[in-house]
Amino acid sequence: MDIDIAPDAFEADPEKKIQPHVAAERIGDQIPHELLEELAPNGEGEYILGIINSMGEDEAVAIVHESLKFHADDWNFPSDMRERMKRLLQGPKVYGEFYDRDLRIDATMMRYSSPYPGVRAVADLVDSPDIPIETIRAYFLGIGWAVIGTFMSTFFNSRFPSIGLSGSVIQILLYPCAKFLESVLPDWGITVMGVRHSLNPGPWTFKEQMFATITFNIAIYTTNSYSMILVQKSPLFYNEKFITFGYQLMLTLFVQLMGMGFAGYLRRFSVYPVKALWPTILPTIAMNRALTKAEAKENVYGWTISRYRFFYIVTFSMIVYYWLPGYLFTALSTFNWMTWISPQNITLALITGSVTGLGLFNPITTFDWNVATSSYAALAQPFFSTVTMYCGSVLGAFIILGMYYSNMYNTAYLPINSSSTFANDATSYNVSKVVINNNFNETLYQEYSPPFYTAGYILTVGANFAFYPVYFLYIMGNQWKTMKKAYIDFYQGLRHGKGNYEGAMDVHSRLMSKYKEVPDWWFLLILLVALVVSIVFLQIYPLDTPVWVTFLMIGINLVFAVPLSFLSATTGTNLGLGSLIQIITGFILPQNPNAFMFAQSLGSWALAGYGDNYVQDQKMAHYCKIAPRAVFRSQIGTIIITCFVAVGTQDFVLNNVPGLCTSDQPSHFTCAGDGYPLYTSSLMWGLLGSDRMFNSLYPLFKWCFLIGFAIALIFLVGQGYGPRYLPPLREIIRAKVRPNTLEFLDRTLFRFIASLLWLNPVLIIQGIQHWAPSNLSYKTPGLILSFVFMYWLPRHRLAWWESTTMYYRLL
Repeated sequence: MDIDIAPDAFEADPEKKIQPHVAAERIGDQIPHELLEELAPNGEGEYILGIINSMGEDEAVAIVHESLKFHADDWNFPSDMRERMKRLLQGPKVYGEFYDRDLRIDATMMRYSSPYPGVRAVADLVDSPDIPIETIRAYFLGIGWAVIGTFMSTFFNSRFPSIGLSGSVIQILLYPCAKFLESVLPDWGITVMGVRHSLNPGPWTFKEQMFATITFNIAIYTTNSYSMILVQKSPLFYNEKFITFGYQLMLTLFVQLMGMGFAGYLRRFSVYPVKALWPTILPTIAMNRALTKAEAKENVYGWTISRYRFFYIVTFSMIVYYWLPGYLFTALSTFNWMTWISPQNITLALITGSVTGLGLFNPITTFDWNVATSSYAALAQPFFSTVTMYCGSVLGAFIILGMYYSNMYNTAYLPINSSSTFANDATSYNVSKVVINNNFNETLYQEYSPPFYTAGYILTVGANFAFYPVYFLYIMGNQWKTMKKAYIDFYQGLRHGKGNYEGAMDVHSRLMSKYKEVPDWWFLLILLVALVVSIVFLQIYPLDTPVWVTFLMIGINLVFAVPLSFLSATTGTNLGLGSLIQIITGFILPQNPNAFMFAQSLGSWALAGYGDNYVQDQKMAHYCKIAPRAVFRSQIGTIIITCFVAVGTQDFVLNNVPGLCTSDQPSHFTCAGDGYPLYTSSLMWGLLGSDRMFNSLYPLFKWCFLIGFAIALIFLVGQGYGPRYLPPLREIIRAKVRPNTLEFLDRTLFRFIASLLWLNPVLIIQGIQHWAPSNLSYKTPGLILSFVFMYWLPRHRLAWWESTTMYYRLL
């Protein structure tokens, strides 16, 4: 089996490859076993040592200098590594002992591995192109589980709580199925264009497992358009008579295909850049490594257990433990112990309560793993993301308290933190009282009541509106070099056919450059076909929606989806364009719920949503060295197949489930999680309209956009010019104040200003958004987990963290 190493691994001096031991006696012996485990957690220590031993000082200095400049605006770059590299550039006299070793280690990590420990833990540094990937059995299992997953998620979508197969569950079920096929299928095959395709090419491989995983992941994304169809067709909602099987199929197909076409646009920004590391996909790769790759037991900080065995022990332990907070002692799930101190104290319940309150000042809120990980992907997203969002949530809590106790917008008459809508008598808002035949009636509205929202929900909506200018301006400004290069590469790819990996310096892009790329025009063709289908769709069905809405949604996503996707790729957080689409549609097409739902399905689900999901899968393929064209074929083929499965299933549910969407439906198909939320939104924004919400009821909302714009500019200017002008300013102040005053300022004002230089305002706003109905009781345990697993362990037990934490993340 041929092993491919990154092409330029030894190009500086070919003789280094032949005589590595000259340097090994001087540098290789200085690297202890535990440090080597941290540098090469996947058994590639000899490869790493070979590069370290053969690297000259000038080459290493050049790589470190270039890398520091490239990663200057990288939020995920390890801070200790950044400081060490700065000291290395000052020379051996300043750096001291181990200068030669650490210089070459850091240079090797930057050019031939990865500076991110999570990526090093799952991504191989060498590649074997002849390992089977796109096999018949991989297609069979991937598509088969995609069909099963699509059927289950669609069939139970209207059930509350819903039932479905998560990606991790399918991963576990996929592996024994693959081993079964490996043992029973004969080695029969055919040769096409010089390549033999066999039913059983040998042992089931890691790449086949990843390829099948990417294939069945499509099943997770095929049910969102069902909500629109449900609301339109159900007699309890709009009861539209034109919702036929053909209508459902056309809508589902072009929504999915538009997302696939848009992925070709987003991949330049969210797949190929090194900074787009996608922390949330790393556990998926780690699980497949544990299932398929045999590992020798090695002593890591006293641990000799293999990853495979560790995974199953943790899985079994968590299944057993789940029964304790889940059934036997449910108070452990929402550990509301502070309100037990004084059960009649309303103020205490409002401030510290886990159910009806804000969850403030409660350090121990749950012993339930599901609750602890419900708000944050605490074991996947970087610690800086979690702690920054948590700070935003704490700030939001005090804003909510201020609104509530000042009775702003009559919030003191309502619960402090609920996402429900209320009438003027504090009862739940009944939208049917202002609607006749699904049309808004002004007279009934005046007789009944305007909608009222709680303090927590008003803050959530306001922060939602502020988020869009903040994230767009800040990310485009802060990451302009990365964005600019991606835009130029996209243009040159269309105009001149420039490859995606041309000029790439990281090891994974260099290894992937051996595989044929997917041309940009393939994705554009899919997008064009989907666009034509959507136009025909609007012409033949009476949706009362102009064609230009389609082009408007595409235009909005062309602008806003790029920084949104990059934000997901770098921070592990995810937020769609739903609120922005709601506002725009409510203004330009008032009292038109069909247009509202069409814009939602296209603008917030299809383009930014599905496109981002498909890009994540492409990044997994990038890390695992799976041919891009194989991924393209699997994605497009599975999309088409699962669309037919989803439409057939949802048509059966709509026509054959008795009492669908009624509160007393025997099998709990109450539509509480899909039909009713969309129906309420379509009435509030589609019928009442954005103008009424902004100008009559809550005029503060419209100022939130300006507030977001100002926040982005303040942080961009401060972080851009602060490092240049603040140190001289401090020296001026030092010369004019007493030493104890300067010491006080260093501990307070200057420390606060310094924190603003690295704070990410986008994450602060996201933290403020995470209210109503959520509260700090769901966030505090996530912060604690993130501190332990994403901050302390990587700094003090890195080799152990690289070996085991991924499996905690997945569970």
